[in-house]
Amino acid sequence: MEGNIQSKSAIRRQMSALRKALPSIERERASRAICAKLTGDSEIAAATSKPGINAIAVYLASPKEIDLSDFICEMLTRHADVVAPRWNGKDYDLAKLHGLDERHLSRGPMNILEPAAAAIVEPSQVSVWIIPGLAFTKDGARLGYGGGWYDRLLAESNATSLKIGVAYSFQILPDLPREPHDIPLTRIVTSP
Repeated sequence: MEGNIQSKSAIRRQMSALRKALPSIERERASRAICAKLTGDSEIAAATSKPGINAIAVYLASPKEIDLSDFICEMLTRHADVVAPRWNGKDYDLAKLHGLDERHLSRGPMNILEPAAAAIVEPSQVSVWIIPGLAFTKDGARLGYGGGWYDRLLAESNATSLKIGVAYSFQILPDLPREPHDIPLTRIVTSP
């Protein structure tokens, strides 16, 4: 276990440095390409058209992450139920997202944007998850930031939901340390 912790830490440092070194124009290009792929994805369209369980869980990007704004705006235009993590004082819930302007967003305790509205959606009601991370494997392993926030949310997810990681191409690694509580992703979408 100690070896896994050290290798996770080393991978986190390496991926954080690579993301930090990425020019903003490359981040914008990758974000647009990934959003276009997600917007045109037939599996996402099918999963969100099911009655009942049809919310889309997204994240609101920090400055170095893939920015999902184009995808979020398109999903809101299509009247999809879009949710994002919102701090409840001890952990993250999923709250409805109604827009991306200052009327609809507030800064959470870690200075991350989150939905201002408090309408909570249970993780079991999410049909599609779009998930950030620091590193991924092609077979769906994910290395997050170390807080376990997504692990806890995904533990309550519907077994049939699509769990899609989004990443810069350099974030795909041949292997990652894995823990028993890690929930594999359905697939990873990267920029060309």
